[in-house]
Amino acid sequence: MLSSRQAICIIVMFMFGSSVIMGVNTGVAQDSWICVLLAPFMALPMVLIYARIIKLFPEKDFFEIVEIVLGRIAGKIIVLLMSWYGLHLCALVLRNFAEFIGTSYMLETPQLVTLITMILVVVYMLYSGAVTLGKWCLVMLPILVFVVIITAILPAGKMDFTNLMPVLSHSAKRIAESTYQTFTFPYAETVLFLSLAGAVKKTVSPYKIYVYAIFIGTAILLLVVLRNILLMGPAVLGVEAFPSYVAVRIISIGDFIARVEGSIAMNLILAGIVKISVCLYAATKGTARLFGIANYRKILFPMSLSAVALSIIIYKSVMDMFAFVHIYTFYVIPFQIIIPLLIWIAAEIKVRREKPLKTAVPLTEE
Repeated sequence: MLSSRQAICIIVMFMFGSSVIMGVNTGVAQDSWICVLLAPFMALPMVLIYARIIKLFPEKDFFEIVEIVLGRIAGKIIVLLMSWYGLHLCALVLRNFAEFIGTSYMLETPQLVTLITMILVVVYMLYSGAVTLGKWCLVMLPILVFVVIITAILPAGKMDFTNLMPVLSHSAKRIAESTYQTFTFPYAETVLFLSLAGAVKKTVSPYKIYVYAIFIGTAILLLVVLRNILLMGPAVLGVEAFPSYVAVRIISIGDFIARVEGSIAMNLILAGIVKISVCLYAATKGTARLFGIANYRKILFPMSLSAVALSIIIYKSVMDMFAFVHIYTFYVIPFQIIIPLLIWIAAEIKVRREKPLKTAVPLTEE
């Protein structure tokens, strides 16, 4: 079973995943940090709903809960939809990292080689079980945080704080739209963590897991966004495909510390592997539930190949990948908001109906 710390580490690394590679709210340039500060407060009601679902049915994963509260037929439909979302997001993240690796520092390597290499690591991780993923995240998260802090401190002398000016140069509507974009990517994507709920100990508070993870993740993302803005400025930030990678390339302290972007890229990829793992786990567990397969490991490899195949055909070019970000904010509404709300309401009704009536004081015969 996952401990509280392991579960928190999984969610934080899941959030960090592709969001740092793709950039956070470059559409509002120097006001991006404001959106990162507002997004967790927008996300908080939804993640508390996710936590409530876990609390109502402890040690059961999301797909079990769906069939319990909605019945077999309606439950199968929801399981199918959420399994598709897990598989689709898995393919999206795979393609994000394949494009990042292919355009940044392995220009001659075929994309298929990158995809297969990453998915094999993910399959091995998931075949070992959710607890292995949790232990791995527990070790890797401190390293990842340390790297982010170091890459924010080392180039401090090159940072230009005028890049943050003018503050609130964008309209309230534009900032609200970008905040919602940050809410959908990456905050509300944590709905897929519900597939791991069956591995969370009954004694662990799911509210604590989600709230701690959201605010730890926000602190990391805020530091990354501020670093990128201060180093590159809003103009450069808006045109770079992978801003975090470009920002750390600026780091150079004499001949002693230079060209550190390779090690930085490896840390980003390791965080991406966690996100791919959670997405593939959700897709595989849901599909196994759909077809009545008791052990999800039996279909783990076929599902991983499906994710690789989908990631290859999902975009025609890297420009299509970035254009899809705007569509994604609407596409995910059923998966991140509507379906969890439906399950939460149905779960509350079912639990209250089945709760045994308690008598205040039992009557006894004298």
